[in-house]
Amino acid sequence: MKPLSEFNARILPPLPQLLQPALLESAEVFFQCPGEDYPISKAIHLSRLAAFYPKCRECPHNGHTANLSPEIIERLKQIQRSRAAVQNPFTQEGVRGVYLNQINRTQAAHIAGAFSTILWEALPLKGLAPRKSLPGSKPETITTPPVNQERSRGPSVVIGFDERPSSPDIITGVASALRRNGCRVIDLGLTVPSILAFATNHLQAHGAIMVTGAQFGPSYTGLDFLLENSQPVSAGRMLEKIEQISQKGFGRASRQPGSQRTFHPMEAYRAQFQKHFHALRPLKIKIACSLRLVRETLNSLFEKLPCELVWVDIPHQQRDLLDPHDKDVQKMQKQMQSDPADLGLIIDDDSRRCAFFTETGTLLSHTKVSRFLMQALSREQSSRNYLLDQTSLDELNEVPAGWNIRPHSGTLADSYFQMQQQQAVYAGGQSGYHWFRDAVPTCDAILTLAHILAALSFSDAPFSEVLSQSS
Repeated sequence: MKPLSEFNARILPPLPQLLQPALLESAEVFFQCPGEDYPISKAIHLSRLAAFYPKCRECPHNGHTANLSPEIIERLKQIQRSRAAVQNPFTQEGVRGVYLNQINRTQAAHIAGAFSTILWEALPLKGLAPRKSLPGSKPETITTPPVNQERSRGPSVVIGFDERPSSPDIITGVASALRRNGCRVIDLGLTVPSILAFATNHLQAHGAIMVTGAQFGPSYTGLDFLLENSQPVSAGRMLEKIEQISQKGFGRASRQPGSQRTFHPMEAYRAQFQKHFHALRPLKIKIACSLRLVRETLNSLFEKLPCELVWVDIPHQQRDLLDPHDKDVQKMQKQMQSDPADLGLIIDDDSRRCAFFTETGTLLSHTKVSRFLMQALSREQSSRNYLLDQTSLDELNEVPAGWNIRPHSGTLADSYFQMQQQQAVYAGGQSGYHWFRDAVPTCDAILTLAHILAALSFSDAPFSEVLSQSS
């Protein structure tokens, strides 16, 4: 006797074939999930959307939400936006992606290995030392050293990670990949990008990697890169080469494993600001910042100053410091209006970008802040070479005599190189990044605040009045 299943299969057609004509006749619109060969009803379609069914992510019908709740519709839109925004983890300034979904420890390690390959390529070749010769004879020099002695030591790479819960996992993969490729790893542990840049230049390292999801949502992680002398790596400035190497693959640059040691930069980092934070007039300053190390550094610097620091709590999140409707901007404005202070400041999660507020809670345009800083620098330094983006240049009413302002544009790496080429002492504009000429071009929100406070201390007038005088 044949099995019942075989009998039924011979007499009855497959269930989808029975359902399909009925569905087509009973409804004008039918839905079909990707990978399935039969339609489903509108009710099943909506129930799958409401349950965030995995196949709905790629479905061309996922925009048909009908009478689903506004909360579910908004969440579906956020999922689609996040998927469309970071299909390629390489952004303008580094690598970003949702932790585990788009970037995990293995992927981060592979990208770090690609970066280390570039550092190895940049190392100078090292030959053998001249052999000692007898008196009166010519010294003998080997001009073609053996391959294993061309580069005797691997590149030194400073690494660090931010406060996000995913960062310790990602930095483990990064450090392992660098050591495997023969790099000498210098581990800062928990840090911020501005401190990492300081340590890279301070230690004369060949490069640096920061594990951070700064300027993206709390679920994001990523990598930022620096080259020698704390040069940022951005689109058009070596970032594409890292992407290309990571896609094509690479081999080990050395059979000798690298080393790893720790370094604590905070004492030296804070010491560099001592020359700026002195002789300040008594001021009450409100600062919103989510970075613990930045708060601790500022508390230490202001400990012996006649100034009062008031901290405003903000979370790690993506924000727009140019938008008056941004949640953190509005929070700072309300804080300034309810409890007045002489100055307000928001420091972004990358420890470099910042926004300033007057004593009345007015959000200052970045152009006004740039002009104020250039005015202050013109009193301190003989050079008056400045760089501004074209938008800020167009907003300037008059340029004082002797100022040489040239336009600049592009990424963080572009700002760095243009400052070097133009011998500029300042670069700024609409981005909210303020670059100052130091041993190397430096962008640090604490340094920006130091220059603002020094300029305010020349007068007893409120911030808004001092700004109007410099305009």
